[in-house]
Amino acid sequence: MPQHRKRPSPARRGWVLFGTAAALWLCACSSSLEPGAGPEFEQEPAGTPVISSGQAGVPMYPLDPGIYTDAEGYHLFYTTPFCLAASGPRYSWDPANPGACDVDNSITSIAYAFSGDRGLTWEFRATPVILPGNSGFDASKIETAFPFRRGDTLYLTYSAEGERDGATFTLRYQIGLARLPLGGQSVRTALMDEGRQFERRATPLLPYDLRLGRFDNNVQEPSVVIGPDGIVLYYVGLGLLLPDESVEAPGQQIVSIGLGRAELDAGLNVTSRSSATLLDGVNITEVRYVDGAYHLFGTTPGTGEFHEGNRIEYSTSTDGVTWAARQVILQGAVPGFDAWGIMAPTVAVEPDQLVVFYTAFGLEERACFPVPADGRFGKPVRNGAACLYATVARSVAARP
Repeated sequence: MPQHRKRPSPARRGWVLFGTAAALWLCACSSSLEPGAGPEFEQEPAGTPVISSGQAGVPMYPLDPGIYTDAEGYHLFYTTPFCLAASGPRYSWDPANPGACDVDNSITSIAYAFSGDRGLTWEFRATPVILPGNSGFDASKIETAFPFRRGDTLYLTYSAEGERDGATFTLRYQIGLARLPLGGQSVRTALMDEGRQFERRATPLLPYDLRLGRFDNNVQEPSVVIGPDGIVLYYVGLGLLLPDESVEAPGQQIVSIGLGRAELDAGLNVTSRSSATLLDGVNITEVRYVDGAYHLFGTTPGTGEFHEGNRIEYSTSTDGVTWAARQVILQGAVPGFDAWGIMAPTVAVEPDQLVVFYTAFGLEERACFPVPADGRFGKPVRNGAACLYATVARSVAARP
């Protein structure tokens, strides 16, 4: 059965949403970036999100989008908190009617939205498409999903936080796999049925490696390429000073971060995995195979608190193993919308263009809580003096 964990009141504790990249608060990572001729993206629409947040009818706090496209349209999977209503978890919270959904008792999981106009407008599913369960490794939280399809089945890979020895293993991620048999239905029809959820595999698709000196003591942020090299899973690996402890353990440090690669067989089982990083310093990545090459879209290290200063970067590879120098291709500039930072790109490949969606963070210089009736739900930063909002932005570029 899904597990709902009671959380302290956000008004008292300053509501913290732990994302996969939250662990990087401990990391003094650097990134070797060079200017170059990456895709020239332009924000569309400029200066405004395509998915807003924190009010009635929109997600509470959308993060880490992952997109699947087909002839029907765009299918977006994103991480968000779900508040608990009498009918179960809901993706949206109304500050004018706070009693309808208990924001003090929320879970973090994966939501779904559909667009028939290349991501300019969206229709939302109210409930999660997958929930944490009792399988151990994903018992606490599910996030950062990447969708792909094989035949009549839609799959999600995802980052999962779970339990170890009966206790939550805080911010220690493994990669899970779930499936949704479509039975001849369209993806939108299947997922807009609030009674349907993905079926989780009981064991990790890719477990962490707890040995000292490994780069993958944490594994997270998956993306799957089905291409000339078969089925390949890309992911971000974190090496830890104390690989057998939680990220919050005293003395814990992140000593490395980088891109990993695993090969999967036809049954979606791992047959081999990286022994070292393929590309150092990358975070919250997605890899696509387009026009005979691998294209990596990732997130630069931040310069401050909770993704402050994050930008979107890009690299290419002809073999999926050796990567060119990374180039920054997008950065935020609009106060209140994306100037705080941008992260977690996901790419829709069209015949004429690339359409990238990503999390955009905007700041207001006011406390988040209490939320007024005409206000907006956000995350406290700067010791509670300011409020950070997450939205989903859209940019386009000509196809390389």
